[in-house]
Amino acid sequence: MGWRARHLTSRNGSADMNSATTPSLSPAGAHVTKSEAETELLATAFAHLLNPGTWVGLIGPLGSGKSVFARAVGRAWGVEAAMPSPTYTLMNCLVGRCPIYHMDLYRIESADELDFAGLTPYFSLSGICLVEWAEKAHSLWPATGWTVTFDQLDEYSRRIEIASFRNHS
Repeated sequence: MGWRARHLTSRNGSADMNSATTPSLSPAGAHVTKSEAETELLATAFAHLLNPGTWVGLIGPLGSGKSVFARAVGRAWGVEAAMPSPTYTLMNCLVGRCPIYHMDLYRIESADELDFAGLTPYFSLSGICLVEWAEKAHSLWPATGWTVTFDQLDEYSRRIEIASFRNHS
């Protein structure tokens, strides 16, 4: 029985937020979620690992759950406003317990284009930076952060790998 099955559902089968956020559990590692609600619970548990100044790269194909995950992290950090995907605006600045910078690099062709748009300073500001399609700007990643990699297993199920990283330059 995996982490999701043991800790994301209660005895009656309903979502249990308290189990998902138990401090002794670590959302780092590989998980399988079987619904959008389970992906949100995993993201909420992950959000408890973050501090202002944290960079998170969200990697995966279209429709794999990156925006769902980002919205749940934002809500866990107190964002009450809607969090639409910033596909066309490139970045949304949101207000929670700290600033949340939600970027979507889908339309970016290169790291140079992102730098030219003036978005790279947000990678290292004091808010939480959530970057969808982060692999498009790998050369601009900060020294430390997290990657969340999504694989779509079927219409509803996702394999989500959460890992911290430290670049040794």
